[in-house]
Amino acid sequence: MSATLCVIGLDAADYRLATRWDCENMLLDAHGGLESISHSLSVPATLEVWPTIATGLSPADHGVTLDGVGWDGTPGLRAVVRAVQLLPDRIRDQFVEFKERISEGGYPQTDAPTVFDEGSVHNWPGVTPCHVWEREGEWFARATEGDMSSDAFVRRSLGTTGSCLGWLAGQSLSPVAIAGAHAHLLDHAGHMFARRPAELRRVYEQVDSLLGWLRERVDRLVIVSDHGMQTTATDDPDPGVHSEHALIATTESGPLPTDVRAVRAWLEERVDDGPDESADATVDAPREHLEELGYL
Repeated sequence: MSATLCVIGLDAADYRLATRWDCENMLLDAHGGLESISHSLSVPATLEVWPTIATGLSPADHGVTLDGVGWDGTPGLRAVVRAVQLLPDRIRDQFVEFKERISEGGYPQTDAPTVFDEGSVHNWPGVTPCHVWEREGEWFARATEGDMSSDAFVRRSLGTTGSCLGWLAGQSLSPVAIAGAHAHLLDHAGHMFARRPAELRRVYEQVDSLLGWLRERVDRLVIVSDHGMQTTATDDPDPGVHSEHALIATTESGPLPTDVRAVRAWLEERVDDGPDESADATVDAPREHLEELGYL
């Protein structure tokens, strides 16, 4: 058995919807609601909450806030701006205000220590580059503008979601103490299908199936979300806007954290010492041959 603690960050996985639709792989052996936080907006923001989960710090302390982002700097951020057109006026006005008073730039990353510093992490907002999220953001923008069908968007995003879960499974085969990966599909799908619960349920079930694949391949698994999503299925007032209903689920035993700021400490209590990676890498093939092949 692998000792790697595998953490999948499932953006916008809403605890109410996961339980209502019996997503057993999303809920694992133990599960519960997780209280999110709001900082720059009146609702939780992806860029601010994920580094909070990784560092245990508030956005003001870890330094990744919406007012530090150049909205036009990356494709994913441009997609966010376009998607704002779907939001109610009071939320959209807040985004516009931020956009007008910040300069161009890319996704910010915290300088604060994270729970993954002695492990590995992939596509985690505020902690690593997020090329997968950027790619999906472009697809979402095209779907929002009518240049891509919703079916094509979901199909492509299921592929990138599967790649993130596959990356996580690979970390347990060459074990590290803890590994984390972030997948964004449920957030985009929540915005897209907030008033079409049958379509949204289909995406939840598809993601749950992918999680079942992962569950068969890792021994220790934690699923956490940054926030939920308001929908007509849950009779919320602003369908398509983030909600406070995040979730945490795990194969681990013991009480669960109830707040996103407590997740890091909870994870660290369960992390075993990883392998010693201080040794230099060695390659047996002749260097000249590698240069001939174009590898070096």
